[in-house]
Amino acid sequence: MRNFKENNNLLFIPGWLDGGKRHGYEYYLDIWNKPIDINRDFQADYVIAHSVGALIALHNWDINKNFKIILVNPVILKGSLFKRWSCFITYEGIPNSFKKSIRSSSVIPALIKMIRLLKVPALDIINRIPKENLLIVYGENDMHLGERKIIEDLNKKGFKIIEVKGAGHNYDERFEEVISNNI
Repeated sequence: MRNFKENNNLLFIPGWLDGGKRHGYEYYLDIWNKPIDINRDFQADYVIAHSVGALIALHNWDINKNFKIILVNPVILKGSLFKRWSCFITYEGIPNSFKKSIRSSSVIPALIKMIRLLKVPALDIINRIPKENLLIVYGENDMHLGERKIIEDLNKKGFKIIEVKGAGHNYDERFEEVISNNI
């Protein structure tokens, strides 16, 4: 059986300043380092999106409505992102392997992209997605960028939500078993 990360019908959208290649995905958007039209048809059966990359997936789905989505620790917040992000950096932090790959010239443009993406009406879009076309995966220890109340409300509405024990907000290999079992 082929590794799901090599599936050409699957597209990975990484979180802020991260890359798909770092996680072994063959097909991914290098959104933080290159200018990419997030309105174009992704032509994928599944889009897996992590963290703020979830906003890109939701935006694109709202335009094209032609793929299933797996959101991994989506950043869908109420309240101050700065305060939550500060807590995240303090308690979970950026993995050392990731720190080495961040280019200082990418930080400011990526920050501007993220600020624009935070305007995507994520909850409105989620509520329009057929429940069978959306899976939300989150780490049990994602206490700062994950909005538990929002996750609980979506679960009550019938969306499929899977908590991954031991995982935090950062992309974690433990998410991959859940992803693999749901595509």
